[in-house]
Amino acid sequence: MKKMVKAKVRNAKVKIRKLSILLILTLCLSLLPAAVFATSAAAVTLNKISAIQPGGSVAVSGTSTLDEVIIQVLRPANSTLFYDIVKVKDGQFSRSFTLASSETVGTYKVVVGQADSIATQEFVVSVPAGGGSIGGGGGGGQAANTVTPANVQIHSSAITSNKVTGPDGKVTTAVSIDNKFLSDAFVQLKEQGKTEQTPIIAIKIGNIDANGTTNVSLPASVLIEGMKNSNAVIRIYSDKESYFLPLNVLNFDEIARSLGTDSSKVTFHVNISVAGNDLEKQIQESAGKKGASSLGHSVDFSIVAEGNGQTKELKEFGTNYVNRSISYTGTVDPKTSTGVLYDPTKQEISFVPSVFGENAEGKQQVTIKRNGNSIYGVVTSSKTFNDVKSHWAKSDIELLASKLVVSGATDSEFAPDHAITRAEFATLLVRALALTADPSAASFKDVQATDWYAGSIGAAVKSKLVSGYEDGTFQPNAQITREQMAVMVAKALSAAGLTVDSQPELLNKFTDNSQISDWAKASVSQSVKAGIISGMTDTTFVASANASRAQAAVMLKRLLQYAKFIN
Repeated sequence: MKKMVKAKVRNAKVKIRKLSILLILTLCLSLLPAAVFATSAAAVTLNKISAIQPGGSVAVSGTSTLDEVIIQVLRPANSTLFYDIVKVKDGQFSRSFTLASSETVGTYKVVVGQADSIATQEFVVSVPAGGGSIGGGGGGGQAANTVTPANVQIHSSAITSNKVTGPDGKVTTAVSIDNKFLSDAFVQLKEQGKTEQTPIIAIKIGNIDANGTTNVSLPASVLIEGMKNSNAVIRIYSDKESYFLPLNVLNFDEIARSLGTDSSKVTFHVNISVAGNDLEKQIQESAGKKGASSLGHSVDFSIVAEGNGQTKELKEFGTNYVNRSISYTGTVDPKTSTGVLYDPTKQEISFVPSVFGENAEGKQQVTIKRNGNSIYGVVTSSKTFNDVKSHWAKSDIELLASKLVVSGATDSEFAPDHAITRAEFATLLVRALALTADPSAASFKDVQATDWYAGSIGAAVKSKLVSGYEDGTFQPNAQITREQMAVMVAKALSAAGLTVDSQPELLNKFTDNSQISDWAKASVSQSVKAGIISGMTDTTFVASANASRAQAAVMLKRLLQYAKFIN
């Protein structure tokens, strides 16, 4: 009995203690300012959107504690109607766009914010007064994609465009594709069977004005499903610009993981922006410093993956050189013209692989090839040197100098017969392939981050163009031998996505082939087979001889032509 009493007393004390703690916590919490709980409050609010008819204007506005918000508007079928990233000013944001007259009737969903800080709002697109049926979005009626060999043109009725003018006056056109038409395009390509041509799904957009941007949304769910039928290239084009997106450059799972979501919930946004006057002026000034002149109409191509309220820009594609083209009026000489990449941070232009020709309408067109996205344009330049006028490599030196691939020892002298160092040749290869400099990757004992060649050697290491010696050095200032140069060239072919089989028997024609190092024989045979390097004579290779600046220029020209990186 005494034990039962003691137990009840003990339980009562425990309850009193718990109640006391609860009361203390409640009192403490009541004394805290409301700001303490701000993180749990919504960082985004959305104003109500009234019902609207097709062809009307939709205003998305609200408040946010974020610096910028992602605005995405989804159709009733969950395809993206509109997408934009908007700056928040004084705690408020606003963006308007116009519905196409063919938009589907139904309930639309607006999602605004970033990551976990989002707000949603629905609005209704209703039937116009007086009745009538509204098509759009469903692929109904007789509309169908146009199918030609290895090419499917998305029907114009499946493409919706909405223009938005920002506070800075810049016009952004948001373009979305009806999912059914896009899905059908993959099936239509598959039904054609295998062809030697690259299968293309073509999407025609309207022309882009200077300082304007077109944003084309492509849902990953449709692309992933479509790739089961055809590993196609998506071509997005206007009368002046064109971008070719090979779907095999998109690592859907890796991109989704970086966004913290499932790959089926990711949307890719292909952006094509035409430079405005201010940017064109910067490019022209940069070109002038290198003795060149810009043709204008520079274009910024980019891809942004969006999902889970977050975005990730895709800037590098490994060994996949993606094509984009720009059309120009007048005549452009391929010998004195080149595509260039403009780096707005350094305010510098640099060579980018580019081929000139005519498009289907007979206009001059440059096709720029690079394993990444950036701002691109075209410049013209005509360069020569006093000491190459009667040199055997004159035409190749002048061609690459005019294309900004090689430069002289001085403004007027090229020094064609001088030896070239390992660092100098590695830098030329990196420039020819338009690789991005990365000093941090140059992890050699004798290469410092402050060395002029550190960025190029780092880029060469990342792309597996070069490797150092067993003692951890690179010997950047050592003169490069012919066999070392051949090895770097062979690796450059691989970095450009090209495959050249090794055929050691090709070296039998050289009587001194036994002097070619074993570690270099495979690469030398690849370079010989590709026609990039040849013997010092018909019967000798002279592997250990130091290469000259003229020989380097000739090999670079042959490499670029073999890869179809120049005309």
